[in-house]
Order: sequence, then structure tokens, then C-alpha cells
Amino acid sequence: MQIPFLKLTLQAGQCKWGPPLAGVYLSGRLRLLDRCRTVSGTVDCTKVEPDGDIHVRLRLDPQYVGLLKPSNELQTCTGHPGPHLVVEIIPQHPEGILFRTNNADAGGFNDPPTPTSGEQITVTGPYVIDTNSLHRILYQGRAAENWAEIHPVWGIRVDKPAAPGVPNQFGPEFGESG
Repeated sequence: MQIPFLKLTLQAGQCKWGPPLAGVYLSGRLRLLDRCRTVSGTVDCTKVEPDGDIHVRLRLDPQYVGLLKPSNELQTCTGHPGPHLVVEIIPQHPEGILFRTNNADAGGFNDPPTPTSGEQITVTGPYVIDTNSLHRILYQGRAAENWAEIHPVWGIRVDKPAAPGVPNQFGPEFGESG
């Protein structure tokens, strides 16, 4: 894999040139619906995943809720039941052995800063459906595949900071009751 010489720092509302899923590992599991979509909402929680991605669970503003799919109901945060749009910040640099192709360097862009719980944000990136059938196993047989995501996110703008002391409380793991 060749690392692009030029990496762009994109703002919310700016689209990346080139292949929209560059830098995402096993990108074939993602069904591309829109190569560049901008949405806004409130961050209810964030979590670092085993592949190095940071999942941002975004409670969408009303004009964007039509982008959610039934399995987005499983994307929850403590105190904020779903549905949430999953916004994925991929690692900036190659990490570990298993997920070395999962990085923004390979995609030709710089990661946006990770938002905090309670912030109202606007994000831009490819709007995809994650078709990974392993999600059904992880969520104890529930129809968990085919949730909507912005993956990878190229730009994040904080529109309204969080109130002081808002906790980051990620929801139950893999379908556990909360």
C-alpha cells in the first residue's frame, strides 16, 4: 500500500477527492449510498473500537433522521437510547497487525479531532450502510447488520460546545440490556 504524499485537512462540508472509502479496511462490507454527505446532531457518546476506529454515536437533528436504518436502534448510549448514526473516525496511522490498512494516511486526509459527549456537531464523509453480518453474532442474533454510518468522517465542526461535566457513557455492549 502506498501512503499518499499529500494529506488534506478537510472541514465539515468539504468533500475529499478520490476514492471515498480509501483508508477503510475491508471496504467491500460498506455499501456506498452517497460519496459525500454532511449531517448534524448531538454527540451522545464515543468509544474506541478494537480496529482503532472511534465510534461517535450521533443523535441526528430532525432533518436527517430519515438517514437512519432499523438496525441503528442498536446504537445506544447510556441515558440516550437509539437510534444513533454511527460516525467513524479511523486511525490516522497504521496500527497493529490486523488492521494496518485502516488509516487516514492511506486515505489521503488528516483525521478530524474527536468530539466530546454533549457537543452539537456537523460532520462530512461517505454515507454508507455497514453490511457486516458478524454484527448479528455480536448482537446475539439480532438483525444488527445494515446500519447507517458516516465512514470515514473527513471533517467535524463543533457548532455548540457541551455543557460542563457531560459524561461519556457508552451504551450496553452487543445487545446487553442497559
